[in-house]
Amino acid sequence: MGSSAPQPENRPFAGKTDQIRIQHGEFWSYETAAADVEAYQNKSKTHTYPDRAKWIKTSTPFTEWKGNILAESENALLVGNHASFDTVQYPGAPQKAGMSMVHILGIPKAGIYNAVSLNGENVSIIDEMIDLFKRYWPLPAFREAVLDHQEARIEAQNKAEPNPEAYKEAINHHMELGFMINDLTVDDFTFGFHLYPDHSVSHLHLHIVAYPDSYREYSTKAHDLKTKDALEVRDFIHSLS
Repeated sequence: MGSSAPQPENRPFAGKTDQIRIQHGEFWSYETAAADVEAYQNKSKTHTYPDRAKWIKTSTPFTEWKGNILAESENALLVGNHASFDTVQYPGAPQKAGMSMVHILGIPKAGIYNAVSLNGENVSIIDEMIDLFKRYWPLPAFREAVLDHQEARIEAQNKAEPNPEAYKEAINHHMELGFMINDLTVDDFTFGFHLYPDHSVSHLHLHIVAYPDSYREYSTKAHDLKTKDALEVRDFIHSLS
């Protein structure tokens, strides 16, 4: 059950403080949690993590990011989501698609496992990732790079699972929405986390999602229920200190 507070228009994943509290408590109920969080933060190569589903691992694809970088600050990166945004390319498994035609990830450079592991000393990374996005989104070159990345993911998905008709449809949808991308302002984006154990990669990553209906028309909504508003998570972590 979430809180009864009304959800702000540009924060559709808000109102889940009770769920955040439950998932945070579940993570910290494990006796090794503190030691495991510290080992990942210190990038220990010798620490032994418990063999537990969705738990902390020595490394992940985001631990030392080697892929394309859309923007960078002192402590964070912005990268494109790995999936095609269009469910048409995932017949039988629409949940594998992105959450919006514009779906960007914020990644901390530090070893931070998941938002449930944040504390008063490092929770500021949430604001840094959001501010980084807000600083770059108005730049035409950044928006163009985002469009180029998403087209590349359509190409990659078609290469992995060839489907000429689906590919053509996804490209058409990309062009349709791409023509409108300059109409999107930072206020058209929402920011969310998939908290333990709902996450896919065991390194903190912020989902930056264009939420207007037109941009989500061809994308998955399968993850909406588990997505927690990033500012609500931040405020919950602050409330613990």
